[in-house]
Parts: sequence; structure tokens; C-alpha cells
Amino acid sequence: MTPKYEIIHQTILKQIQSGALNPDDPLPGEDDLAREYGVSLITVRRAMAELKQDGVIKRVRGRGSFVKAPEKKPRSAERVIAFLLSHDNNAAVSITRIIAGVMDVISARGYKLLVEWDVTSGPLKTEVIDRLLGAGAEGILIYPFDPDEDIRCCEYLERRGVPFVMIDRYPHGRPVEYVGIDNLEGGRGACRALTSRGHTRLAAVTNLDFLSSEKERVMGFLDGARDAGAEARVINWKDGDELMRLVKDRGVTGLFCVSDRVAARTIQRLRNAGLDVPGDVSVIGFDDCWYEAIPGESFASVRQDFRGIGETAARAVLRRMENPSAPTVKTLLKAETIERPASLAEPKT
Repeated sequence: MTPKYEIIHQTILKQIQSGALNPDDPLPGEDDLAREYGVSLITVRRAMAELKQDGVIKRVRGRGSFVKAPEKKPRSAERVIAFLLSHDNNAAVSITRIIAGVMDVISARGYKLLVEWDVTSGPLKTEVIDRLLGAGAEGILIYPFDPDEDIRCCEYLERRGVPFVMIDRYPHGRPVEYVGIDNLEGGRGACRALTSRGHTRLAAVTNLDFLSSEKERVMGFLDGARDAGAEARVINWKDGDELMRLVKDRGVTGLFCVSDRVAARTIQRLRNAGLDVPGDVSVIGFDDCWYEAIPGESFASVRQDFRGIGETAARAVLRRMENPSAPTVKTLLKAETIERPASLAEPKT
């Protein structure tokens, strides 16, 4: 049940964000709000304290509370959009390509990009958000590690009226502006690459299976297997002994790995166990960043258009900056299955 102070807080905040209340408009007095909502003055004062902390009202002694006008930036200040990464995202080609796509779009509109890497553990910190806003950020692109841990950060941005877009993954059960790949179709495409070669005993190899992106990839893969009449199971790459046993016993002949990093580790583990790829087992990854996973080698993968993701996310945050109250949109880019014979073959008879 939502606390009563939060109901008052959110009601007034929405009135300010929608333009129903304008800068310098007076807010109802504390006694009036207490009567309207049937609450104590302590409850009203807590709601007002939350609004003041959000930076949307000002309190004038002896006069009451008023809507606070947004702080004006100096005309000479550069216009800034921020890109925020969490501590567990690995520096990789994928990140640099996303950033390049963002830059292509925002630089044409006169914006600079401020990249912030939150190196602390746990959820994204509101102090980091405050630092970005203090540096002039008008909108924020977020590439989270675990977005379910970052819901409080999303709520903080919403209360502050800051436009933001999440990239690659999103919190479960909470609508946010999001840009990523069509993971469901990507998983189905990976399955087709295996079943079209005659594989009927399959496994999806996971890593961080609590993430929305991984869940959707595996879900699409399992859907594809069911449609093709193939058997499919799910196993975490850390369960290496079980995975090796399944491959050696021919219980599995085709593997879908949820990322190229997982695919590279799996292929190396298979080779260390004396198994051949694709002779004993076919493998397909996801991302199409095989060249940084196993230098000098290639394997089949589902390609993400990282630069396109960056471009699309940049356009999305610019739209939200122009219309912060617009409904959130979930934008999915097409996934492309890249079938390479280096890791795909028909199963042994």
C-alpha cells in the first residue's frame, strides 16, 4: 500500500511536471492539504520535504511553498547528454560502438557527450545522477548491469523530471523508455541455425540468467526448439562438468550461448576436454563480437547492431527531452543470425 505522504508527493509532482502548476505558483497550505487528504500535518510536511528534496518547490518563511523555476544555464554553457554505465559492464567493442552511434546523433544537434562509469558496487547511486546533472546533463542514457536493482534510481530521475533511456536491459514490471535488440527473435534465429542442420538435442548456456536480455534470448531459443520438435534444456556455463558430460554422452549436440563471451569460454572448455567444435558439438553465440572473445578465430553468432542501438537511444532521449511527459516506448532493433561453418555442422550420425 502506498504511504499517504507519497500519494501527496506524487500528485503534486505530476501537476508540476504536466504544467498544471507553473513556476512561482503557490501550493495549497499545509492545513488545506491535511484536510483534503485526511492526514496529519506531519504527513503533509514529509510530502513537502520530499518535493523540496526533488528540487521542484521552494519554501518561503511566512508565505508558504511555491513551484520552483528550473535553474537556467548560462548561455555560453555547452549542452550535455550523459551516458551512464554501471560497475559490472565490461569495457568492450560493443560499448564503444554504442557510444559512437550516440555521438553521431547528438553531435549533429549541438550536444556533447559526458560518459560516467559508476565503479562502485551495487545499484547506481543518486549521487552519481546529481553529479551528472550538476555538470549540465539534460538527459541521461543508462546502460545498467542489473536494472532491477536500479528501480530506485529510475524513481529518483522521474521525480527530478530528468529524461532518461535504458539500453540493452530494463527493470521487470516497470515501464521505462528502452532501446535494445529483439532478443526473443535472436534466440529463435540461433535455434534455427542448429535445427536446420539436423540438431534435435539442444541446450542454452546461460550466465546472468536474472537479466531481462538473457531471459528473452533463452525464451526465444526454447520457443524455437518447441516449434521444431527438438529437445532443449537450460544450463549455466559454470556447471561445466554437467555440460561436458552431456556433450560427451551425445545428450546434447547443439549449444546456444547467451553471449559471445560465454561462447568463447564454452568452446575453450570443450577443447580442454578433448571435444571438437563443430565435430562433436555445434556452438552459436550472441552479439557477434567473436573477434574480441577468441582473437584470431570466428564462430557463429547473433549480431547486434550496436551502433544502431546507440543512434536509436540518442534519438529517444532527445524526444523525451522535448516532451518529458510522453508515454514510454520500448524500441527493438532486428537481430541477424550469422551462420559460420567454423562452429556449425550437422550432428554426427
